[in-house]
Amino acid sequence: MLQRLARREYLRGLRALERGDLDALLAQFDGRCQFEFTGDSPLGAQLSGSVELRRWFERFLRLLPEPRFDVRRVVSAGPPWRQQLTAHVVIHSSIAGAPYENQFAHFLVLRWGKVVHDLVIEDTQRWARGCERLVASGVAEAAEGRMTSASVGASR
Repeated sequence: MLQRLARREYLRGLRALERGDLDALLAQFDGRCQFEFTGDSPLGAQLSGSVELRRWFERFLRLLPEPRFDVRRVVSAGPPWRQQLTAHVVIHSSIAGAPYENQFAHFLVLRWGKVVHDLVIEDTQRWARGCERLVASGVAEAAEGRMTSASVGASR
């Protein structure tokens, strides 16, 4: 039962991101959530807290507009005070007018239904090629580096 609930909430969060509804998405996160997206790309991140997460998701939607997520597998286990959820997901979007597809592994830790730790590991080579296409089409933000608490705080 708990695993089904976690899966349903996970899918609800992805659907909110597809709609661009960051308020609904961020409502699923603890206010002190630790977030990490591996790599040194403009989506690379080591962040914490709601404000920083919102800035990352805003950047995500600017770089990958109208994302669609194809969830291939979700596994969850653990008690409600430390539930762990792992997913294999394929993302579809467009970059510079051309289709974009990539896959990622998603690792979440939830405490009483709220995300307290979020780790995303994506095919960074494919994303790097996507960033090159974005930069070539004039999207300067695609050339920026990894987001950290210090860099997000400096841009406030």
